[in-house]
Amino acid sequence: MKSNLSINVLSVALPVALSAALPVALLVVEEARGEESMALDQFLSEVHSQNLSIKVEEAAAKAATEGASEVAIPPPMVGVTQLKDQSGQANGFELSQTIPFPTKLSSDHAARILAAEAKTAMRNVKEREVLANAKLLYFKLWKAQERTMLLREKKGAIALHLKLAQAATRSDSFLKIHLIKAEGEQDLLENEITQSEQERRERQIAMAEILDRNAKNFRPVAREVPLSPLPRPGGLEAISQIKVQKFQLEAAKARESEARSSWFPDLNLRYREMGGTPMNPKFSEVMIGVSLPFLLFWEPKAASRQAAAERMQFEFLLAQEERQIETKRESLLSKAESLKVQIEQFHEKLLPRAEKRMRLIHNMAPRDMETLQDHREAMEAFPDLKLKALELREQYEEVIAELAQVAALGGSAEKSGGDPK
Repeated sequence: MKSNLSINVLSVALPVALSAALPVALLVVEEARGEESMALDQFLSEVHSQNLSIKVEEAAAKAATEGASEVAIPPPMVGVTQLKDQSGQANGFELSQTIPFPTKLSSDHAARILAAEAKTAMRNVKEREVLANAKLLYFKLWKAQERTMLLREKKGAIALHLKLAQAATRSDSFLKIHLIKAEGEQDLLENEITQSEQERRERQIAMAEILDRNAKNFRPVAREVPLSPLPRPGGLEAISQIKVQKFQLEAAKARESEARSSWFPDLNLRYREMGGTPMNPKFSEVMIGVSLPFLLFWEPKAASRQAAAERMQFEFLLAQEERQIETKRESLLSKAESLKVQIEQFHEKLLPRAEKRMRLIHNMAPRDMETLQDHREAMEAFPDLKLKALELREQYEEVIAELAQVAALGGSAEKSGGDPK
């Protein structure tokens, strides 16, 4: 019995060493199935150029910019006149033009320009959101690949343990129960591996959607993703969401100025020319008139009050957005720092100890139930801890993705047309 156990213990070293080459072997299999490796930078570059959500926001921003390019003056009107009387017929024409008060024109133009700037800032918000989610999606594909590999590694560890257990169960009923339990858990791992493979395929399909590709033939393989650094957020004024609210507030102020100008008269110009008849001579007429909006004082007064209320609404929205982003950013930064410390604990202390314990157990020959149990725990602890570290890493990357949407990170390109004055 001791001899058989010693032989089995020595046979552990080769499969464990081979498990280190598992990622390379998996990559070869994936390439054989038509799956191609895709780097994170390549994926994000394609997202930036191909994503439909970004294109929709770009089109909306362009439309708003084009609509704000010129001053909006009412179009001129032309009319044709025909006069008939007992002496004959005369034809004529009329031209008229309404020119709003100058402050109405300037305020309307400024409001449309600021609304276009808000659309551009909204486009930047959407781009930051899409790219942050795309990076997280890429990480989750890599995580699904790693999880599958670690589950297979754990399955291999249980298989090696079963070889030892089978050598010791010939005469011990308790050891037979231990063997049956281990075999059952090995079967359960098959379900987890299948689930992990399905999760991986779901990530690939989601990546195809974000790239506007055919999901059927899109099966990328993610490369190892380095740990994202903690961001160093800048001031609130550099955040696109705040820029949107500021531009909208300035546009509301311009509309308020326009509403206050509704008290002022508009200028009406008209030129009329009529041909002559035997009874009536040819004549032309020029008329200059002004509107009198102050006679119906309640209308401009109501418009002015409404615009002032809308301006106050945007002031409150800006204050609310600043407070929410500041609070959320502080909470996310604190959570990210905590998760990073935990990840470092795993990689600097927990995983090295578990690996050392696993290597030491190779030199031990299990003789009874207790030593077999120790062997199993040591062999499974290392892949289990790596799985836990992977889950912790996913939480960290999710927090970083949220931070990327509410923090003006250093080196990021904000494409808005400048800060509102």
